[in-house]
Parts: sequence; structure tokens; C-alpha cells
Amino acid sequence: MAVIKIAIYQKNLHKRIGLEEISKIQQTKAHFLLLPEGFPHFFQGETPEIASKHEKEYQDQLLEISESFPGVILGGSHYRKNEEGHLVSALPIVQSVVLVDFYEKKSPSSSKEPGVSPGKTESIFIMGGLRFGLLVGEDLENESIWDEFKKEDIEIVFYLSSADEKRTYEEDLTYFETLAKKRLVHLIRVCGPTEGKPARSLYASPSGINWKVGKLEEDKDVLKTLSVNVMRSYLL
Repeated sequence: MAVIKIAIYQKNLHKRIGLEEISKIQQTKAHFLLLPEGFPHFFQGETPEIASKHEKEYQDQLLEISESFPGVILGGSHYRKNEEGHLVSALPIVQSVVLVDFYEKKSPSSSKEPGVSPGKTESIFIMGGLRFGLLVGEDLENESIWDEFKKEDIEIVFYLSSADEKRTYEEDLTYFETLAKKRLVHLIRVCGPTEGKPARSLYASPSGINWKVGKLEEDKDVLKTLSVNVMRSYLL
């Protein structure tokens, strides 16, 4: 069994992470830093196509954090043209001031993300000695991805999302508690507050909800370091 330290930053999507915040991230001494879907979103692109023109600026913020934080940075997500020229919602994976790889969202919303193509990348990665699964937004309900996780015996899944406004705070907790028990995974969810929408970051495991953002913190920036015990997915 190994203990993995995971820092999750429930961060306003439209505000940069400053030097003081980077210092706090560094002090977590975590193996992983998770940032929410849609972070950083500093440029008000009217469409994903327009937003993709700011790809470098989005990535520069992550590389700036990586200069001080030695762990693996997952997220947030931004729009970009992939190697095939398709517009995708991509989760950048950064370590040691290097953009190592991308996870591309498999299930983009045609109504919320016009023109965005389903991603073709793998859903399982190995970084920092850990095998883990990645999900962004609507990917949570993609059964083919969950089938792959089960087949590959994935124990820990990182989920970058926005809150489902159709569910209450309590309903959200019940949903993710049930999901983690059903799938037999450690599910780490990170959200970012934006434009009045709530953020409900949490950690659910087969034993229940291990940590959650308080009901009065749905609109706030929260940096939390979690310790997760994994048995099968740690390689070192």
C-alpha cells in the first residue's frame, strides 16, 4: 500500500493563480495538483474556436506553477486543435516545466461546446509512479471509459468538472458516494466556481465520502491536500 498526496484547487476559473498562491501549492508537497475543468479561462472567447487561439496563454499559467511545484499538474482544460486538426477540449498534463501530454474529453456537449470533436486519447495514464484514470465533464457518464477502467483494474480516478446545477448539494454527495461504491474506485473531483455556478469538490471512495467542500464554500477558492491509500495502482 502507498499513500499518494493530492492537492486539489477549487479555483475561480477567471482569476490567475498568483505568486502567493503558487507558494501555498508548493508547500503542500503533494505528488499531484488537480485544477478544475475550464481553468484557466482568462479570455472571453465567444466560441471554443475563438478560445483555442489562446492556447499558449492558458498553458503558460500551468508552466509558471510548475516552476515551483515539482509534482504532476493535471488540468484544468482548454480548447485546442489537436495533431489531426480537430478542435478538442484538452486537459494538459504538466511536470517539471514540461507539457508532457494531453487528455482529450471524449464526450463534449454539442449544445455547450459547438464544433468540439470527441477526443481520441487514452483515458489511463502513468505519472509519478501512479496508474490513474482521467475524466472531464460529461465523460463521467461514458460507459465505455468506465468499462476500460474496470478492465485495467484502475483504482483511482481524477475527475475535472463543473457542478450539476440540477442536483442539490446533498444530492451531489449521494450521487458521488453511490458512484464510487458502484465502481470501486477512489474518485477525486475538483470544480471551479464561475458566474454564480457552485463548485463542489470532493473525495469519494468505496467506503463513502472522505472529504467534501462545505456548503458555504461552494463559491470560494479552496486548496485542500488529500492523502489517498492505493494498493494496486502504485508502481514504485
